[in-house]
Amino acid sequence: MPVRPRALLGALSFLVLATALALPASARAAGPKVVIIVGPVGSLTQTYIDYANYEAQVAAAAGAQVVKVYSPNATAAAVKTATTGANVIIYHGHGNGFPNPYSSTEDPNSVNGWGLQGPNAKGTHEDSWSNGTLKYYGESWILANIRPAPNFVMIYANACYAPGAGETLPAPTESVAVARVKNYSYPALKLGGTYYATDFWRGAAVLTDLIIRNPGKTFGDIFKAAPGYNASALRNFDHVDLSGAERVWVQKTTDAYLGTNYWYAFAGDPNRAPSGTSGTTTGLTVERWTAADRYGGAAVTSANHFSAGVPVAYVATGLNYPDALAGGVVAGRTGGPVLLVHTDYIPTATANELKRLQPGRIVIFGGPASVSETVAAQLGAYTAGGVTRSPGTDRYSGAAAISAAHFAAGAPVAYVATGTNFPDALAGVSPAIGAGGPILLVKPDAIPGVTGQELKRLRPGRIVILGGPGSVNESVASHLAAYTAGGVTRITGADRYVGAAAISAAHFASASTVFVATGLNFPDALAGGPVAGRLGAPLLLVKTDSVPSSVATELRRLSPTRVIVLGGPGSVSDGVMAHIRSILGG
Repeated sequence: MPVRPRALLGALSFLVLATALALPASARAAGPKVVIIVGPVGSLTQTYIDYANYEAQVAAAAGAQVVKVYSPNATAAAVKTATTGANVIIYHGHGNGFPNPYSSTEDPNSVNGWGLQGPNAKGTHEDSWSNGTLKYYGESWILANIRPAPNFVMIYANACYAPGAGETLPAPTESVAVARVKNYSYPALKLGGTYYATDFWRGAAVLTDLIIRNPGKTFGDIFKAAPGYNASALRNFDHVDLSGAERVWVQKTTDAYLGTNYWYAFAGDPNRAPSGTSGTTTGLTVERWTAADRYGGAAVTSANHFSAGVPVAYVATGLNYPDALAGGVVAGRTGGPVLLVHTDYIPTATANELKRLQPGRIVIFGGPASVSETVAAQLGAYTAGGVTRSPGTDRYSGAAAISAAHFAAGAPVAYVATGTNFPDALAGVSPAIGAGGPILLVKPDAIPGVTGQELKRLRPGRIVILGGPGSVNESVASHLAAYTAGGVTRITGADRYVGAAAISAAHFASASTVFVATGLNFPDALAGGPVAGRLGAPLLLVKTDSVPSSVATELRRLSPTRVIVLGGPGSVSDGVMAHIRSILGG
């Protein structure tokens, strides 16, 4: 566990205290309640009390009410009383998160909680648990006894196995660190809170100051503003024990003073803010998934949804859309992301994401003219399961081959879209994933032979045309009827925005999550469509600087609590994000 010389802490404490005393009385008025707990840790207890006193002075200077519960008075009863109604809780002491070297099972009565004064403690900092002077109060006790304020924040400072690190042992692997963070954060998140963990000696103080002084700043931005954050080291995972917008962020960080690696961690909804959700009281979050280019954007979309060890990853060219359009349905159904490459090389962002994912196998959508054999060979380094290519000499045969490889005859539905443009099919990927049917491509005025052959094999229960007569004409619609006994319907609109809204309205009675992308280009939505389908979410299209009225109407009807904007401000402006919040009452 990290140790910082007390002389330096004393000097810093004096400066902070002097700053606090220089503030006007109004600035020192009672504000958020900050509770700081120091459990018994033997010879380290006084060091942790020094840390805690520094944090208390920073919190007071920011305008907080500070309550201290320090060993040897950190009993379960005292902690329970003190934390009632707390806005921020900071804990120093023995962690006992799971997994750890001392337990083979995750016993909720002893792990993922706090080490407090045991029943045999006699006014000392002794921490030998074997004689009852220290007792672990696990997640079950926390859930049953702690009643903090709504939207509270739990900060673990120097608590072993909370951020992933443990005692003086080497930093664990990423998978172990992630497991510890997910397990340790669980009780805090179940109580409606947000979780941070940091071993950096002043990390808890800075986090507390940011939380108090920035009530509208999101928890994700607070994490990024505190010591130890490194964008290139950040790892992003779903919180497997919870549903909704909760995320786990962890990163391995090197402290210049300690000269060692530890894990800096966050768990919760990064788009919520200390004053509520996204600075509002509606429960709405509007977030952006973006990167410097289309390749990085697809990698970010993958990282925001898929954990390492996916069964398969799909790769397609980022220079055109047909291969990934038809493949997106399969990706969504098989649990793998769609990542983008150049024809002749793998972009760094894609390579890094494949390295993180370690997919069981890799499938290339498109022929060598789209993704070269050189790239195919290089992809083999990122999987132990081999690299295969979905065949096809053009976009029509490629979509037919994807369908033939993944959908049995008698599919409930087949979706048909033009192969000469992208908007209709982009919005159709998510519904097709949910409905269990492929997307096949046709020409505006003809059904290619390979498409007809695949429809004949499929004999789908029904056929749905995505797009109007300008995309798929009435003659084609008439001929499609020969391939199904269930009839042919068409979903269309006056333009791509109305059309995407109509596709959503035809498939989703409501949706807690909605994806939004530009209607003027395809890359953002190519990677986002499969994730949307897995989340049961529609994908709507907007203009760069405005929300079409048809989309606004559909957003109000769906009434989501989470909107994910795919792409940067050059694709979907910040003004559009603000307009979406306004439409949904945020």
